[in-house]
Amino acid sequence: MTETQRREIKNHLMQGIDCLSSQATGQSLVVENCPDETDFASQLAQQGVNVAMQRRRMARMGEYENALKRLSQTDYGICEECGEEIGIARLKANPSARLCVTCQSAVEDGVSH
Repeated sequence: MTETQRREIKNHLMQGIDCLSSQATGQSLVVENCPDETDFASQLAQQGVNVAMQRRRMARMGEYENALKRLSQTDYGICEECGEEIGIARLKANPSARLCVTCQSAVEDGVSH
């Protein structure tokens, strides 16, 4: 991986973290008192969705922060399963990727190497 590619991936990660951080501030986790049970149930359901989205954002932010740390190490861009290089196109699309396409596919299919 070239230094230019590393800088490009670093910029992508930083932009992703900024975007995820700004999204997190826009949602409230307050349920208002409602005289109607249907409205209250609807608010509870929406809060459940909000909490799930918040957790997903936080997990993704953690992945991006971890990828930033790994980017400065020699093993960034190396598949943790097979030890081969992860394609630059995959890293640009998903800079927090830890597995190459082949190994990721095997994991998703439940196949071990």
